[in-house]
Amino acid sequence: MRRLLAIILLFGGAALLLTRAEPLAPTVVLETPVDVVGRATALVVVARDRGTGLAHVEVRLVSGTEGAPAVVAREDFPRRSWLGSGVHEVRLTPTVDAAAAHLVEGPARLEIVATDHSWLAALRRAPRLSRPVTIDLTPPTLEVLSQQHVVRLGGAECAVYRVGADAVTSGITVGETTFPGVAGLFADGALRAALFAVPPGTPAGTAAIAVAADQAGNRRTVWLDAVVHPRRFAEKSLELSDDFLSRKVPELLQANGLAGDGDLVAGYLRVNRELRVATEKRLRDLCRDSAPEPLWEGAFLRQPGSEPLSGFADHRTYLYRGQPIDHQTHLGFDLASLRGSPVPAGNNGRVVFAAPLGIYGNTVVLDHGFGLFSLYGHLSEIAATVGATVKRGDIIGKTGDTGLAAGDHLHFSIMIHGVHVDPVEWWDAHWIHDHVESRLAAFPRAGAAH
Repeated sequence: MRRLLAIILLFGGAALLLTRAEPLAPTVVLETPVDVVGRATALVVVARDRGTGLAHVEVRLVSGTEGAPAVVAREDFPRRSWLGSGVHEVRLTPTVDAAAAHLVEGPARLEIVATDHSWLAALRRAPRLSRPVTIDLTPPTLEVLSQQHVVRLGGAECAVYRVGADAVTSGITVGETTFPGVAGLFADGALRAALFAVPPGTPAGTAAIAVAADQAGNRRTVWLDAVVHPRRFAEKSLELSDDFLSRKVPELLQANGLAGDGDLVAGYLRVNRELRVATEKRLRDLCRDSAPEPLWEGAFLRQPGSEPLSGFADHRTYLYRGQPIDHQTHLGFDLASLRGSPVPAGNNGRVVFAAPLGIYGNTVVLDHGFGLFSLYGHLSEIAATVGATVKRGDIIGKTGDTGLAAGDHLHFSIMIHGVHVDPVEWWDAHWIHDHVESRLAAFPRAGAAH
């Protein structure tokens, strides 16, 4: 019995040592290699522990050579049982503000500490990771050069500005949307230009702001000299028939992976709300990348022989059996002509999408460079291939009633990085010259003879 008890105690002690005095220390990985830390530096830290689980993870900065550590992010994981916390992996995504930590500019160290619940944790206080960095709290320089920006609500404008050499991103911000600036257009490599929009739902008094940020996340902002003219958009009502609902709702629900319970009105609301939002999100993604220089030439071509069924940013009330069931804003122009009419490209560009697209049905999207895109929806036929270059007037499809369309017509949209703007401006050569071309021409272009 004594021998058996000794064996049990021996194995029990060994098990306790293995679980509570684990030989393997926690590990950490910095998934965002960083050399400069500023006022808004995003980090991604992954900490792991195989045994008792993580107890504490800490991100800190040490300024200079003998400075006291400034903790900029931390998280604790209490013990849940005698075995430890049970947390074996954690992902921290802090945004570090070196200014708030009262650190001074210059050399520093970024340290990551991770401890577990083992008996040996007290011996593992040293950082699991240490990396030399530079503290930079000075935002890049930013100077707006273009003046007197005049834009209608729902319209567009162009701005030109100069940034410091340390700027890595810049653009014009309106509300919560930033329209990125484009480099390489001008002989002066510090100049940037940006098309920006004031969407129709923008609250009165919203300012357009130029912004530039450096690698460390330091940002400088400058208010734009911009006047936004208010505008009232048309109010329209559309009656939904049972025939329309029975034809469109099941088809669109199935084609877009949306569940339906047989209630056509409820299904229509899912399409008109959820699918509409998802379609616009997908458009934003499609329009994220654009050719760095303008590809278009002059005014955009409007569908020949067409008449408008509805205008840009019409406020629509949808009625069923005389009662309102939904409200939406119509982004674009509906142009009606003969059934199956050829649809020409509005201007020179490159095909970035040619397939079914949510509420727009069969759709072609063209990139005209400099962040400008056009959309052609509800097509019965598509005659364009992704990646192909098209010229103004080239046929890219035929009108139809695919998607959420009650009859044959073309839905035409103009977008700046996926944000819809009034196409009327882009059908007007004088407007394009005054608000875009003349602003760009005011500065020597890259590659131009001196």
